[in-house]
Amino acid sequence: MPTQVPRHVACIMGGNGRWAGQRGLAAAHGDLASASALKAMFETTEEEGVEWLTLLTPAEQSASAEETSFLLPFFAQHVLGTALERLHSEGVRVRMLGATGPGISEDVRHRLRDAEDLTRGNTRRNLTIAFEHGGRRDVLDAARELIARRVPADKVTADTLPQYMQCPELPDVDLLIRTGGEHRISGFLLWHCADAELVFLDVPWPDFRTDHLRYALDLYRRRHPDQAAADPASGETYPAPAQRPGSGLPADAGVPAGDGLLTKLLRLPGTLATYLGLVLLDGLQETLSYGDPQMNGPDSGLSDGPPSPPAPSGS
Repeated sequence: MPTQVPRHVACIMGGNGRWAGQRGLAAAHGDLASASALKAMFETTEEEGVEWLTLLTPAEQSASAEETSFLLPFFAQHVLGTALERLHSEGVRVRMLGATGPGISEDVRHRLRDAEDLTRGNTRRNLTIAFEHGGRRDVLDAARELIARRVPADKVTADTLPQYMQCPELPDVDLLIRTGGEHRISGFLLWHCADAELVFLDVPWPDFRTDHLRYALDLYRRRHPDQAAADPASGETYPAPAQRPGSGLPADAGVPAGDGLLTKLLRLPGTLATYLGLVLLDGLQETLSYGDPQMNGPDSGLSDGPPSPPAPSGS
């Protein structure tokens, strides 16, 4: 295992509505199905030693008023209700971003304040939850505060401006993950994501699991080879990002021209091809779980457990 991991991982939890729509369900069911994704995110970032985790609820990402009115109480109940005592016992400090709009009920506001007050003294890890957060608004509010305080222009620097934002202690984001198929950051933490590595996943948030997060973390390490040194205690190493693991070929090695499907797949960047493999495996597992029971019989030749995911390739 590498000796270093991204200090601050942020995630835009998108795709809930799409997940529900594909199953003929109301959008709210996508939020209800997100508990396993949250569990995977919390547990894996703890195992990996990530110090800061920031989650953006998709409430401001084109969600309807009805969906938003359900999402915020549900998220507050699940994270700030059932999981709060465990987070507190593990030394996690909980912070909120946004959470000032008129669409947030007083009950949810009360839960947010209680969570922040309860965990204020914790220092082991940090969980920031963004409700209706806007990166542009955060920068504008900081600029207005600087003007109101008559701070001299030569005192406004990259170090001082963040001190007037909503969460002054929030460090720069090292890795930003977005699920749900959108390839944009939607104004999320604009200041803090200036140098972040971006990983966009087609998997909707309710289907997000540990393998997806480890895939994103591995991409981050490959993009930062200086941080991917082997841990002397474990002896593990990680392939250089310029080489396809096991092939000895550079990541941009050419493929003979042709119109066949296999040829087109081989032309894909290594990271995209690997992720497609994860998607195909997920689809295969779902097919097996709902298929003919005889497929899993003693003579089927299929193993009892799901196959291991392919090792992610370099970007």
